[in-house]
Amino acid sequence: MLYYMFALLTASLVVLVHDWRKEANRWAALFLLFAASGGMTELLDRHGYYGLTDVIMFINQTFTPYGLVVFTLAYTRRLDSLRAGAKHRVKIALLLPVVLMAAVTPFSPRLSFDYTLMLLWTGPYYASAVWLLLSAYRRETDRDRKRSLLLTSFIMVPTIVAAILFIVIARSIYPSFDFFRYIAGFLTYSIAVALPGVFVYGVLGVKLKFERDSMETAMSAMGSGASLLQHTVKNEIGKIAISADILRTMLDRADVPAEAAEQLQIIENASNQMMAMAHRMKERMSVMTLSPQPCRLDRLLDSVLEAYRTVCKEKQIRLEVDYAVRPIIRCDAVHVREAIGNLLTNALETMPGGGRLTVSIGRRRRDIVLGVQDTGAGMAPAQAARVFEPFYSTKQRSNNYGLGLSYVYMVMQRSGGSVKLASRIGSGTTVQLRFPGAAVIRMNEQGEWTNHEG
Repeated sequence: MLYYMFALLTASLVVLVHDWRKEANRWAALFLLFAASGGMTELLDRHGYYGLTDVIMFINQTFTPYGLVVFTLAYTRRLDSLRAGAKHRVKIALLLPVVLMAAVTPFSPRLSFDYTLMLLWTGPYYASAVWLLLSAYRRETDRDRKRSLLLTSFIMVPTIVAAILFIVIARSIYPSFDFFRYIAGFLTYSIAVALPGVFVYGVLGVKLKFERDSMETAMSAMGSGASLLQHTVKNEIGKIAISADILRTMLDRADVPAEAAEQLQIIENASNQMMAMAHRMKERMSVMTLSPQPCRLDRLLDSVLEAYRTVCKEKQIRLEVDYAVRPIIRCDAVHVREAIGNLLTNALETMPGGGRLTVSIGRRRRDIVLGVQDTGAGMAPAQAARVFEPFYSTKQRSNNYGLGLSYVYMVMQRSGGSVKLASRIGSGTTVQLRFPGAAVIRMNEQGEWTNHEG
């Protein structure tokens, strides 16, 4: 049992550490912790800690189904449409059977469960968790999330069904039934499926978050480096600028060849270019702090597009706009505007001979998706896989530092959302900015649904 306990504890720690800010991850960690706690009872019993054994067994038997059903509610986004107060009330209501069991269960001289009473509420809790996972998979339209739901279902559903059969039902008939030797195989199965899933596809976002963490760390490190670079470059270029100014004054007084003045102008231009480059790199690489405010997304997008309409006409690019919804969301309008501008600039540069640029705002369940699609040359898979890396660029221009999409990535990551890019050579590129449902204040002008969560 200790092996399974350590495996579940490790899983709980990994899920929590990789992104503790996500509610689903916090509840997943709690559920795994409750499930792992049962592995301690045999060791504690062996050393005579009977009272502690009973408390841990109670936690394991009652809080595990509670933690599981709340986790699946959060993971399948069933609670996203509720206000914060309503969410708390749902969780408290689901906790009531645990409180009831604590009130009616004798702990002295030893713990004695009423397994028939346990069956009446833990059975529906476990069954609800299975239904929530499978129904969420069936309804999901986003390909990546659908795959994640499928993998999570493969990992959890067989073991949950085994828990219903061997823990809930069997112990209500035979209270002394030794369920562990039957359910151990299912636990082994879940762990065996979860391990490769983490490395290949990602489970509960763990793989994706590891990638994000490394990128965020890289951006943070480069931000510090860029500040140091700018400070050093600024000081040295400042000396050059002062010397150049003194030299120009001296040249103005003397009869010198025109070539000398031209060479001086080259020095001044190069100094200004270096200063601008250092400042621009610092802006893009600095760890940003967002100031979210209510923002009408379609109006923000319209204001950004206004600056690109003339360019589209000049390049014979047909601009198409499709707003399926017109939401008000919480975001930092300044950074989101800059991120959208980066996407539009990239899209236009891929269509020098004309094409079609489609900008859209749509809805994926509770999330808002802003899409930018072009009919440009597209990218090979190897290029598309690296576009968010700092300093990586497919453009061969001296004023391009390969930081535009890294900046977009950081804006969305710090906004609690995500960015996804899909591209094929000859078929163009599509980039989607996905804003989480928790950031939506109102879906449209008619108030289709609102979210008052702070």
